[in-house]
Formats: sequence, C-alpha cells, structure tokens
Amino acid sequence: MMRCAIYTRKSTEEGLAQEFNSLDAQRESAEAYVLSQRHAGWTVLPERYDDGGYTGANLERPALRRLLANIEAGQIDAILVYKLDRLSRSLLDFARLMSDFEKRGISLVSVTQQFNTTTSLGRLTLNILLSFAEFERSIVIERTRDKMAAARRKGKWVGGIPVLGYDVVGGGGKLVVNQEEARQVRAIIALFLKLQWTTKRRTTQAGRVCGGRPVGKQDLVRLLRNVIYAGKVQYQGQLYAGEHAAIVEERVWRRIQNLLHANKSGVESVPEGAHNRSIVRATAPMESITARAPRITRLLALALKFEGLIHRGVIKDYAELARLGQVSRARVTQIMNLLNLAPEIQAEILSWTCGTTDNPGIPETSVRTLSAEISWARQREHWKQWSHAND
Repeated sequence: MMRCAIYTRKSTEEGLAQEFNSLDAQRESAEAYVLSQRHAGWTVLPERYDDGGYTGANLERPALRRLLANIEAGQIDAILVYKLDRLSRSLLDFARLMSDFEKRGISLVSVTQQFNTTTSLGRLTLNILLSFAEFERSIVIERTRDKMAAARRKGKWVGGIPVLGYDVVGGGGKLVVNQEEARQVRAIIALFLKLQWTTKRRTTQAGRVCGGRPVGKQDLVRLLRNVIYAGKVQYQGQLYAGEHAAIVEERVWRRIQNLLHANKSGVESVPEGAHNRSIVRATAPMESITARAPRITRLLALALKFEGLIHRGVIKDYAELARLGQVSRARVTQIMNLLNLAPEIQAEILSWTCGTTDNPGIPETSVRTLSAEISWARQREHWKQWSHAND
C-alpha cells in the first residue's frame, strides 16, 4: 500500500473563506490522481496539510512542518502537490527537501506537471533540478567569497573571534583597541624582544640536535606572528592596511618576524616527518574527534584551527587541507565558511557542550546556510529566532 499525503498551499488568504477555495481545488485534483492509481495500491491519508496564506519562499509553514514530522515518523510513503511551486519556490529549499525525501524513500508527485519520482523520467527531472540547485549554491558561494575578499582588501574585519588587544564594534565589521589588553600585548612583545629566551638545547645519543627554540606555546607564537597587531589584515598571502588602529609599530612587528624566522620558531623547527604527522592529526575528519561537544561546535573549532595553520604558513591552501585531512575540498570550504558568522554567534557555538541546556540543537546545515548570509544583522536576527524557537 502506498500511503499518500496531499500538501496544498496558497500565498495569500484571499478567497480562503469561500466554501470551495483554492486549497480545496488543489486537494480534489490530487485525490483524483490517487484514485487513478488505486490499482497500484495508492490511498489518500485523511490528515490535511493545508498552508493558507503562507509564502513558498521559505519552509516556515505549520502544515509543512507537520508533514515533515510525520514523514520522519514513517507514516507517509508519497507526497502529492498540485504543482511543484506549492511545495517550495526556492530551488535551494526544494533541493534540500528532495534530498530528505530520497533518504527516506518518499516519492513526490506533481499532479499537473507529470512529475513523479516513482518513475525513471521523474527521477531524471529531479536530477536536472538538483543540478540547477548545485549551480545556484556555487554562485552564492562565489558571491560570498568575492564580498569577503573585497572587505579584506579594504582592511575590514570580516569575522571570527577577536584577538587579545581588540574588541569588535557593536554591529560588527570593525576592530577597536582594548587599551587594557593592548598593554598586555605590548608587554609580552617587549619581553620577547628583550630576553629572547630559548628552550634547552641538547644533543641526543643519535647525534641529533634538539631544542634552542624561543620559549612559548603555540598561542604565544600566534600572537607574535599576528599582523592584526601591526594594523594590517591578510588575504591570500597579501597584507592590506586595516581600518583598525595598530597596537605595535610596523617596524617592531617586522623585527619580531625576522627574529622568529632566524630562530626557526614554532612549527618550522619540528623534525622532518613529525611536521606532516601533526598536520594530519589536526586536519583529521571530524568523526575522529572525541571531544564532548556538539558537531557544529567541533566544526567551528576546527575552522579556527585551520585558519591558524594557513595564517602561519603551515598549510598552503584549502586544497592541501583537504588532502591531508582526507576530505573533499568542498567539505573544507563548508567548514571554513563558518568563520563568516558574526563573532558573538561563533562565541556562543564554541561555548556549547553536549547534554546542556545551553545547546539549542540547531542543525549544522542551518548554521552553514546562515554563514552564507553576508549581513551580520540578518545573521543575528535569524539566530535569535532559532534560539527562541528552542527555548
């Protein structure tokens, strides 16, 4: 038996008060189609899924939500609509829905368009539609990348957690000096220049010389290398004058870089072989990371790790990350795009842990979609709605 659910939608409430309205007409056509397939065991489910007065530009519709919930509960085998645009007018949303339907073995039938995924022609049509959806996604990614690149070249702060010494202006988009933290940064740099401490230098029984590096963990090296402190921003290996004020004079920052290079500090002094092994561990697929945190939290943390590796020159580009991490280039891009989120959204995601009330359980796909939104204001609006929906 093929259990069929009929979904209807009308964008405006005009005419819905009539005894026989547009929603009724859509359902009647779908019922007639199911009746024509009675020989194949098709039957109409009694529950109505009618969205009157709801746009098809998004998926925020009560009847559609009930439909999707019942699909997940395994109560439906096929969905019938009068036309495909009744289900969605967004190609991206439609592709997302079809992907979910396909995973659960749900067929979709458009009564007036001869579209039926139970047939080979219907599946061919679906593949064509999904190809266009993939093209649209690529265009969105390219536009986002272009806007980010233009912002970087103008010296703008485009996201991420601000470094020690800077705060993000309310509304985002610009760094301002945090004077108290800036004193700490200057003190650290002055101490580094004055003392130039190194780790103990020793020779192993095999004759290999170890040590002799400047003292400090990776966060210290990251601070000393960070161009933000010199009032700059970096994009694809190029430095641009930033909109924010510098904490350290450029000549001082250059002197630090020369000292770091001369002493082969940080990752450059790791013995041959261990260097690549450490990179592979850092870029391993997320499934191998066992930290007790939601998946999206681990992905964002990994994006920050990747950004640091690229910034320090440990990794050349996304392609090398993908190769070493044994994932696709597209997956690396998805992860790195999370850094486009507004700073406070990133901070909230990074604070989540499994099993706490602070974690609203927002899906990774929703967060990835949000990261493609250029406007931080609109990001915050959507984020607030999602957070309230899970209260």
